[in-house]
Amino acid sequence: MNINMSDFFKNNISSGSHTTDVNVSENVSHESSSGSNNAVQAAGMKILNSLMSGDTFTGYVSQLNGDNAYITMNNGAQIQAKLMQGALINIGQNVTFMVEDNSDNKISIKPVLANEQQAVLIDKALEAAGLGATDDNINIVKELLGLGMPVDAQTLGNMVKYSMKFPEASLNTVANLMRIEIPVNEQNIREFQMYGQFNGHIENLLSDMENGIVNDLLKNNQDIMDFKNVITGMYEGLDGETVNSSSACDVLSQQTIDELNNMLSDSGVKLNNDISETSVKELINQLAENNSLNSDNFQKIINSGSFREILHAVINDTMKLTPKDIQEGEEAVSSYYKRIRKNVENIENSLKSAGNSAPELSKSLSDIKSNIDFMNDLNKNMTYFQMPVKFSESEGNGELYVFTNKKNLARKTDNISAMLHLDMDNLKSMDIYVNLSGGNNVSTNFVLETEELLDFVYQHIDRLNARLEKLGYNTHFEMKVAADSSDRLDFVKDFIEAEARPAAGGQYIFDAKA
Repeated sequence: MNINMSDFFKNNISSGSHTTDVNVSENVSHESSSGSNNAVQAAGMKILNSLMSGDTFTGYVSQLNGDNAYITMNNGAQIQAKLMQGALINIGQNVTFMVEDNSDNKISIKPVLANEQQAVLIDKALEAAGLGATDDNINIVKELLGLGMPVDAQTLGNMVKYSMKFPEASLNTVANLMRIEIPVNEQNIREFQMYGQFNGHIENLLSDMENGIVNDLLKNNQDIMDFKNVITGMYEGLDGETVNSSSACDVLSQQTIDELNNMLSDSGVKLNNDISETSVKELINQLAENNSLNSDNFQKIINSGSFREILHAVINDTMKLTPKDIQEGEEAVSSYYKRIRKNVENIENSLKSAGNSAPELSKSLSDIKSNIDFMNDLNKNMTYFQMPVKFSESEGNGELYVFTNKKNLARKTDNISAMLHLDMDNLKSMDIYVNLSGGNNVSTNFVLETEELLDFVYQHIDRLNARLEKLGYNTHFEMKVAADSSDRLDFVKDFIEAEARPAAGGQYIFDAKA
């Protein structure tokens, strides 16, 4: 398969009981830029003067001059603080301070350690939201902080509401759905959890649909026209276009063709055309409309492995991508999702018109719609595609994860990371991590199942590199065999939360004026 990559990538603080005394004077600087400096210092003092004992603020240490520290706050305002003996602060540190006293024109503050500041933030957040410091509420705040989410009253209130409404859902699931702006409901909670367990693949749902068609429409069914109408609807496609049906000789094994011919011959049935000369769709139509094929013989045919292969070919025609689709890029993949959802709706309408409840099939159709709807919601802020693919002689499934979120992509960042997961008949499971940096530097890292597959990919890697270099990219590659599950992508931690969690040991930020 030819894939144009440019389509996818065009602090130690020792505080103890020590305090720092803040100089209330605005005239701190004696440099020529004193007017500008005085303005930012005045802004800092204005904020500080509005704070009460116990409030916190965050800033980084921009200058140290003897025991005097210049602290720049998040909004650019600056203050001068006098360090008391024993307070250890370094230039460049991002520090959270707590106001110990604010009276008599003198403000005393002290640096807060990471574990202390989290406890302070939790208490203040719960107090602001009017919530008690219960274990459940504390855990909610911790989850929000861990994901870098606001700890304001509205966010906390929503978390409490959803956790009570959906007690079976984890706090992590609820918080992540809120963070990526996906509605918190039973359907999306289920989809999120299934995706996290890698059980939300359309490929699997299509297999469920196939089983539903067999069990609800074929076995012991009195009206075979229900089945025919369903198949006809699946080939309707989008905007009046008809999906092309594969030739039976191209997608059915010779053994299947021979077996079907023998069963038809034994039943005294002759089709309009030889099986090898007709399409899969027309083959089904002829079987369904053949008056000389009695019920018993028809049941024998549809219960055979041969007919199951025909049905599978129909689903491949109407519900899967081709290598050409993927080569055409994101627009073709997006059209595929519209087409598959339209197919599902066509099937549902056929069942409704026939008054057929078809419980197993109906459930699989509902699951497919839920999956696609969830993926559409997910793609508002992130880039993730499932790509069930049919090849000429095999099948496969692919998933594309772009780790750089769409807001950053809109800012035309120079660094874009993605992962392509493939499940193929011959190459088995394969993860391909791709990083684009500096506009034209592409590095790829292959994670493969076996040493044999590693050798195979290594023998052909020059072809991929040559194609990328022809497109103007500088290439670098690495590859390894997956040692265990830790070498595989974790959907939630490695993808959904990739840009959310603060770096280890990072500072928590609380905006007292928010």
